[in-house]
Amino acid sequence: MSSVSLPIEPSRPNGVAKFAAIVWQPSLVFVPFLVVGAVLWLCPSMEGAAGYGIREEVSLANLTILVAWYGTICAAAAIGQRLAMALPRFNVMSKDAFDPTVFYKTLACLALIGVAGAWVAALRNGVSLIELVKTQQFNLVKDSLYANYNHLYSLRYTASLVGGYALYRLVFLQKVSRLDILSLCLLLAATAISARILIAQAVIFAGGLAIRFDALQRVKTRTITAAVLGLAICIVAFTWVRSAGSYRDHFGVENPVAMTFLEVQRYVGAPVQASMGVARMAADQPSRGAIGNIIKYTTPTFLHPAELKVEDNSGGVAAQWYLHQVDIDETLTTNSAFVEMFGDLGFWAFPVMAWASFLMATIGSYFWRSDNLLCLIGCVVLYGFFELWRTYYFSAGSFTFMILAVLVAATTASLLKPTPRTAS
Repeated sequence: MSSVSLPIEPSRPNGVAKFAAIVWQPSLVFVPFLVVGAVLWLCPSMEGAAGYGIREEVSLANLTILVAWYGTICAAAAIGQRLAMALPRFNVMSKDAFDPTVFYKTLACLALIGVAGAWVAALRNGVSLIELVKTQQFNLVKDSLYANYNHLYSLRYTASLVGGYALYRLVFLQKVSRLDILSLCLLLAATAISARILIAQAVIFAGGLAIRFDALQRVKTRTITAAVLGLAICIVAFTWVRSAGSYRDHFGVENPVAMTFLEVQRYVGAPVQASMGVARMAADQPSRGAIGNIIKYTTPTFLHPAELKVEDNSGGVAAQWYLHQVDIDETLTTNSAFVEMFGDLGFWAFPVMAWASFLMATIGSYFWRSDNLLCLIGCVVLYGFFELWRTYYFSAGSFTFMILAVLVAATTASLLKPTPRTAS
């Protein structure tokens, strides 16, 4: 494999690069999808296809609560960013602190272990690939995996890191190697057994690396267009493979593009529906929840006591308290960080969210300053902020595993091929 390089060349920024540089920060990264979600929430849809039958009404009360919620996140994250910029850097964050090729290979090995282990476990539980292809219900693979789950399978989420790095090399550096091809295959295999969100993760990680190493502004518009088109085709294909049977049986939809639009509308619009409904309840009903549930948001899910773990393994609304008080499909798993935390903590959710935003913005922005691939930690944390419009990701086991995987890869690369280090 050719040596991995991280070039930094001055160039005139294009419009995409300017917009990305503005949005790519903890305090703002979730805003575009929040806006898109609100727009699609307001759009008409087939009966039941949007994930709800009756749209929640917008009032001054619920709108004020939600503005205060997202304003708290923005303010706390901005303070964390400023603090991170003032802290001294570790030597390991310098450009030549470790060999990026060894780092890449180590991360790919971790992803291979996780993806292969997850697939073997799912197939051992009796899943038939032939039947899944016939019925187009690949969601059953994930259900089978959780029948006898091992935390080692969470390493499959590392595939989005190596897949993102492979996309970065392919699209922005215009390089490709056998390891890049393996990484992209691991990403697709992990997506098939987990969720299409892994593709979004990989794109965000690739975009983050392009922003960090000034590669985005050097890419031609047609290259970005081709990459976006390729991404869209992948999303349509995975929607058809995983959910075509459901859309055909429940809504009579045969067109893969129409299926994908309905899927996106459900995916980004449902959190707005749930948030509006819970904000209405917060304004009209006595406060609920207790500060004692804070452990759910301050420790990884694999350390949670059994009583805090959802029974359906999806984190979906089927396990949530507001299911019969807000009109929303119980099969949806996009439920908004606000409704999760308010249900557990009541109005204590605001200071807890403020602290989490401050802490994570500090950590993410600090590692984002790395001149090497340790900046991937910043990308992972930023992805956590990106998810806040739909879920609280900071306590997810996959979030912790991805950060640990980056640290393991960096440590391995430092030990196997040490290079002279200079203080920043």
